Amino acid sequence: MTLADRSDISYRSDRFPGSTGIARLVERILQEEGVPRELAALPWIESSYQVGCYSSAGAAGPWQIMRETGRHLDLRIDSEIDERYSWTAATRAAARYLHYLHGLFGSWELALAAYNCGEGAVLRASRRSACTSVENLDLPGETRSFVPRFANALRAFQAVEKTGDSLSIIWAPPGLDLRLLAAAAGIRSDSLVSLNREFLNERTPSYGDGWEIIVPASSAADAYSVAWTLDTGGYAVRENDTWDSIAYALGVETSDLLAANPSASLVPGTRLVLPEPETIPVNVASGENTGYFYYTIRSGDTLSGIAQTVGASSADVAEWNDISRDAIIHPGQRILLRGTPPAGAESAPAPRTQGADSSVTHTVVSGDTLWDLSRRYGVTVERIQALNQMSGNNLRIGQVLVIRVVE
Repeated sequence: MTLADRSDISYRSDRFPGSTGIARLVERILQEEGVPRELAALPWIESSYQVGCYSSAGAAGPWQIMRETGRHLDLRIDSEIDERYSWTAATRAAARYLHYLHGLFGSWELALAAYNCGEGAVLRASRRSACTSVENLDLPGETRSFVPRFANALRAFQAVEKTGDSLSIIWAPPGLDLRLLAAAAGIRSDSLVSLNREFLNERTPSYGDGWEIIVPASSAADAYSVAWTLDTGGYAVRENDTWDSIAYALGVETSDLLAANPSASLVPGTRLVLPEPETIPVNVASGENTGYFYYTIRSGDTLSGIAQTVGASSADVAEWNDISRDAIIHPGQRILLRGTPPAGAESAPAPRTQGADSSVTHTVVSGDTLWDLSRRYGVTVERIQALNQMSGNNLRIGQVLVIRVVE
């Protein structure tokens, strides 16, 4: 039986959860950093290739890097940027760390084990045994499962048809609004923002010499040129522009654009102010972004009533939580709100994963998705699917899911 066959989770190439364009970019960065490109399979088991993944242990981003580890690896983490959520910076940092671990242990198998449970645990286990195989070392059960899972995921990853759009990396100046860049370079604003979620305010940080931005390869040359010549003082109205066309190019609502520019006219050359970004910052789940908080629904609550407490509409709250305005809400359900917690409101911290020796179940409520649950409990989507013998992503309200089992 191969190492991949010993995995407790079966990964399939036709269920690869990420963007194949991102997967190819990750492979290229790993190769540039001098480590095997096969390590690109690791984010599949770490984060399901979801850039916003956050575990209750504090690991964040596609490579699940802890805050202090990130700082040690020279990742920038502040109110403007968290590079743990960057496909470029985090991949380079993970590559450097894995290269170091491989040099320390002389084996990629042990390097992967150390990436999972820490180099100290592997060093102590190695000193107590003459064996060099993970399955024969005294390591946590999760770590002994981790390496076979990687082998299984790698086998599936190598069979994935990576036919998505090619991506490139450009160097851009500080203080650049991604929405302005998108409009000027002819890139969909939502696509550009989603490729670069590490920028917490949808703009490059106000300091530094410059920052890496991921763009579609077909637009890379134009985007680079525009980035360094663009006047960042607002959107410059062009001939034949309309409020709707400008809003579409910037990826904002027309009503929000009008509200931000109440007395402006669309005379070519006029500078328009951009509305505040509506995209929820990628680090909200970590509890590190003070602009958002969780509210626990109580009996008698309505979506519109809850929205009024933070000066928002029910449509806003629905958008923040990826639910419809008509969604049924239940007492005990947690929803995300933007603003300052009102007096008397029960704000809840990001969910905590119970210990490794606990069994955890979850009863599905309206608005739940496998990705949301994987982020909430710090497990992979595939793990939830495997534990519940699921072949797809559909959930039923009231369904009881096994999230963890006793090790």
